[in-house]
Amino acid sequence: MVRSKVRLMFDDLKNAMTAAGIATDKAPFIADGKLRRFRLPEDRPQSKNGYLTLFDNGDGTHGASFGSWKHGIKETWFSGKPHKELTADERREYAKRMTAARAKQAEEQRQRHTAAAEKAGKLWQQAQPANPEHPYLVKKQIKAHGIKQNRDSLVIPVRNSAGDFTGLQFIDAAGNKKFLSGTAVSSAYYAIGAAPVDVLLLSEGYATSATLYEATGHPCACAFFAGNLKPVALALRTKYPKIQIIVCADADPVGRAAAAEAATAINGAWIEPDFSESE
Repeated sequence: MVRSKVRLMFDDLKNAMTAAGIATDKAPFIADGKLRRFRLPEDRPQSKNGYLTLFDNGDGTHGASFGSWKHGIKETWFSGKPHKELTADERREYAKRMTAARAKQAEEQRQRHTAAAEKAGKLWQQAQPANPEHPYLVKKQIKAHGIKQNRDSLVIPVRNSAGDFTGLQFIDAAGNKKFLSGTAVSSAYYAIGAAPVDVLLLSEGYATSATLYEATGHPCACAFFAGNLKPVALALRTKYPKIQIIVCADADPVGRAAAAEAATAINGAWIEPDFSESE
């Protein structure tokens, strides 16, 4: 009977994690209050971007804090009766545990980001100017606008709005992309062109940003992926409060939705390419 209750409890926690977008097959369900990291399906072999802290409250209930550093997911969970039905003492104890768990997670994330930024600076110094004949550049028919190369991979700096390194993105000859482990990507970007005077274009990937810059001459910011368009747009609006920021969407439903959301957040505009069926 006890095993059955524990199994149901863990199933409920797994369901909550899955609903939040966290794969649970590698998650360590150990109720000792310790912060435990685990691999997510998209993680590199040496990376562990998932985290879980599971508490045994000593009264038959459990609490947890979990998420993904890579995707910025932060959630809490409580077994037993709903949180609104807890007594005042139970709420205070639960809040205390969750506050401590979040503090541990925030500190570990800060350390990972700091280490990644330092490593990025060193790797960037060691990298060579990108070969204009790199297969990815040739395939996309774009130039290397200040990016570098390490072995067979293009190296793109990831910087915050202050211009500080937060990490790197690598693109290999086949077009596969990955970030340096620990890179703080949210609201960070890569800028192409001079500092904007009146217009700044914002798009997802490097190839799109390079294409836009070469076609229009307007400076462009590369946000790396759709979910980062809004955070980058907000950071750029703070840095450049008076310029026009145009969000350039990828021609797919996710890209359009993300571009529209980013534009709305900064009272800007968004556009998308107009391709024919043959194109």
